[in-house]
Amino acid sequence: MNDELLKISALAELAHVASSTVRHYTDMGLLRAAGYTDGGQRLYAKNETLERLAKIQALSKRGLTLPEIKISMEGKSRFKKILIVDDEEEVSDLLVELLKNKFPDFQVRVAADGFTAGRLIGEFFPDLIILDLMLPGVDGFHVCKQIRQDPLLAGILVLAITGYDSQEMKDKIMACGANDYLAKPMENREFIERVRKLLGIE
Repeated sequence: MNDELLKISALAELAHVASSTVRHYTDMGLLRAAGYTDGGQRLYAKNETLERLAKIQALSKRGLTLPEIKISMEGKSRFKKILIVDDEEEVSDLLVELLKNKFPDFQVRVAADGFTAGRLIGEFFPDLIILDLMLPGVDGFHVCKQIRQDPLLAGILVLAITGYDSQEMKDKIMACGANDYLAKPMENREFIERVRKLLGIE
């Protein structure tokens, strides 16, 4: 389905920002026009642009300047942040080691339960969450739903992992908004390739 195209004024109203802010972000390269009217006015893809605006606002609230936000959103690997949510320490340790070896510039954090994950997501604002489904307290399904219900977190990617592999589990977490799914135990190469693909890393 094609993303609806909006003029600056309509987009700014939906995002609760000034039209001049949208223009400024576009001039900086933080936003991009998806087309133009016959009169030469910029048109923006509604959903894509609202997601980017939400991420810009969230990063701004964390104290980043616009140039820092631009660097973060350009996808340079040294600014990627990954949150691993798994209550099995040996699994978390292995994943941290794999990520650090392959992507030494990444920032990697770990949460052992859903409650801690919820707190860290707001503080750390990861690009990708490696999310175990069977967690103590709040399970991975609930965590994923909460992420998808918060527009400020719209850009966060979710790779679901579980030792209880079944088509039902996969269908359920994908329906909650996960971007990808892997069964444990995972092959190291497959895990790294999924991370690369999700983050758009060559």
